[in-house]
Amino acid sequence: MITNNVASREQRLIQPLVEGPLDIVGDVHGEIDALRALFGKLGYDEAGSHPDARRLVFVGDLCDRGPDSPAVIELVKGLVERGRAQCVVGNHELNLLRNEQKHGNHWYFEGDHSHHEATFGPTKRVTAEEAIAIRAFLCTLPVALERTDLRVVHAAWRTADVEACRACHGTVLAAYDDFDRQAQETEQAKRLAVAGRAERHAYDKAIKAETPAPPFLHNVAAHEEYYQMSNPIRVLTSGVERIAKSPFYAAGKWRFVERVRWWTDYQDATPVVFGHYWRWWDRSSHAIYSKGEPNLFDEEQPCGWHRNAEGRAVAFCIDYSAGARFKERKHGRTAKFHGRLAALRWPEQEVVFDHDPPECVHQ
Repeated sequence: MITNNVASREQRLIQPLVEGPLDIVGDVHGEIDALRALFGKLGYDEAGSHPDARRLVFVGDLCDRGPDSPAVIELVKGLVERGRAQCVVGNHELNLLRNEQKHGNHWYFEGDHSHHEATFGPTKRVTAEEAIAIRAFLCTLPVALERTDLRVVHAAWRTADVEACRACHGTVLAAYDDFDRQAQETEQAKRLAVAGRAERHAYDKAIKAETPAPPFLHNVAAHEEYYQMSNPIRVLTSGVERIAKSPFYAAGKWRFVERVRWWTDYQDATPVVFGHYWRWWDRSSHAIYSKGEPNLFDEEQPCGWHRNAEGRAVAFCIDYSAGARFKERKHGRTAKFHGRLAALRWPEQEVVFDHDPPECVHQ
């Protein structure tokens, strides 16, 4: 087990975004070949230099699910250290820092993971030395980047949560733990936890089976919503979640809270670029390759900006589901993936993909 004892740093969680033209890269999820192909499409050389002095920005979730997470992190780490790129932390990086084994991050942990490879395919494992270097790098990452014309975050930009993070000086891991400790000490948290545990125990068998759907567990839902929304770093790295209308099965378990379109309530003038939410060029791909969650972009154009309640374009998700390629490989696809790696060119507002879109799926 890798220790959580990381030296504290006097660093800011909300940092300045570099000036000049940018290429903002979506969630890579260990797809090293896609990243190299995208670099070629964008005009970068192997060292991350661009003839027009452009810079790269990564929205997080560099790792997990794909075939070579160590190579992706090492590449991005080198670019950041040489001043060629910036990167914010995503929920998948946060899982590694917290030593939480999750869906697809087996490559980072010791043990026999042959059952994981049955799902994700062959995966490059990390060495002990690589793990130490990866951990040290991830601890340097901010939660968000900002400048006068643009903001970058992994999942959601909410003013109150950003300001709470802005007041922190130290690593993202230390801040995360402090926020959690404060939230769990409240009477509301204790009451919701007790009620949620009792309800889970009463319906234990029902929520462990994929079918039929269990009854809606209101206490579980209330506790899960509070847990998600009580930690500002969780909100910025994994989004705004609210109690769902009905239970749904996603990523191997029944869920009672769902992600919502946080940008509907976003009122600031500065646009936000983010990742995290799987977006599809062809909407029909969602039903085949998604994790089972609702599609937040089902009413929008594939490369359209997301609008707030007033109809103003305020945000852009640059995650085009490269993290689903392991599923496509299981379906026999080896090229022209529906899940692609994308970058948003700023200020041009042009989307560039690692390859051209495949023919639409009709199933």
